[in-house]
Amino acid sequence: MLLKPKDLKLFRKTRWQLASWYIGGISLILVIIGFGVYEAIIHAHRITVEKELKTVSGTLHDNFTIILDTPGIINDNVHQFFPNLCLVDASCPSVDTISNYHLQTIEKSKYYLQIFDLSHNLIALSRNYPDGLSLQKQSKEKIILKDNHGVRYLQQSHLLHTNTGKNWGYLQVYRSLEDFDNYLKMVALILLLGLPLAIILIGISAWILTGVAMKPIATSYHQIQQFTADAAHELRTPLAATLATIESTLMMSSLTENESRNTLETLGKQTKRLSSLVSDLLMLSRLDWQLSTISTTSIKKERICLNDLISDLVEEVAYFAVSSEVTLTPDIRVNYPIEMFGNTEQIYRLLFNLVVNGIQYTPTGGQVTIILEKHNKFAVIQVQDTGIGIDNKELPYIFERFYRIDKARSRARGGSGLGLSIAKALLIAHQGTIQVRSTVGKGSLFMVQLPTLTCIIHEEKTKNNS
Repeated sequence: MLLKPKDLKLFRKTRWQLASWYIGGISLILVIIGFGVYEAIIHAHRITVEKELKTVSGTLHDNFTIILDTPGIINDNVHQFFPNLCLVDASCPSVDTISNYHLQTIEKSKYYLQIFDLSHNLIALSRNYPDGLSLQKQSKEKIILKDNHGVRYLQQSHLLHTNTGKNWGYLQVYRSLEDFDNYLKMVALILLLGLPLAIILIGISAWILTGVAMKPIATSYHQIQQFTADAAHELRTPLAATLATIESTLMMSSLTENESRNTLETLGKQTKRLSSLVSDLLMLSRLDWQLSTISTTSIKKERICLNDLISDLVEEVAYFAVSSEVTLTPDIRVNYPIEMFGNTEQIYRLLFNLVVNGIQYTPTGGQVTIILEKHNKFAVIQVQDTGIGIDNKELPYIFERFYRIDKARSRARGGSGLGLSIAKALLIAHQGTIQVRSTVGKGSLFMVQLPTLTCIIHEEKTKNNS
């Protein structure tokens, strides 16, 4: 399929626009989904960290409550149970072995303690307490703080009680969020790197898909252009001949009766050719509309006896066959009527086109046979001729509009190149099929298959039952 540079530019621009909209829309969806996934990950990990901190701080609070005696005073039991605590007014003791699980958690992980008295004075803190982290009693129960290195900490506060139930002081537990923040940075990096890569892949797929999607449009556009050009050419030929006849007649000073009759006959032939061409174009236009809108129900349908239809066709075309010195023979291979449901005029036109096409391309002395038989639930009509045949290279194009195998011969006979196109369109409208076999120099065989009335009734019953 070849398009003009201007048309090619238009289709490329349209393709770019479609691809851009596709990329923009999908990219926006991906950004929203990525943002949602990122927020969901943050929320899930924040909940996990908060639950973990609450569990650890609650356990530490319970342990302190058991061993605290006097408000504001850390006794020896506290030192024995929490040897990693450093008193503000004393040096931190060395700890060689920490057996308690929670003490291992405080010592080795990212948890840190602060203990205040009831006056909010700092009494003790973890031996590994980070530099630069606040040493003040926080007024809020839960808060996020930063140290000098920018590391964030989640803090949980508890009111401590003695083993007799009196208020003792305050416990603040800090949990480092460095691992949490590093994980989120990694997730954000993956999303930020993955998004451009995804957009690139989307762009490539969008360009490919829009190209595939526009192929039928470009093909249809090309067919319309070709059809318009061919129609203009076909209309121009009889119009030019008519105009030439009129001009040559006007140049003559006087006309005899024979000259006037010849002129009128010439004009009549050209007018008839124009009328036939316009009629074919209108029929194709109606069929295209019916097929594109799937409105085949708008076609007037009735019972058709194919046996009688073929007999009528042979009688009508007999004169044309005789004038072409071609023998036209009907061959009805069934002894009972074969009926179908369809439009009588259209089915007649379908067979008429095939038979006339066979006669046109069959040399003098040749033979055209129209065969009717039934295979299963389908009527099979074969139009066989002993004509010039069709080359295998031309077979794929014979149903295209205005296509002629022998243009000079067909135009001389008044053909427009629309007969087979109309025949195929009519077949599609009646759910039929057509096959062609041909040998150059020996002839062609057009085999039409149409659903019979029995087949249609069976299909309708099946649909109703389902």
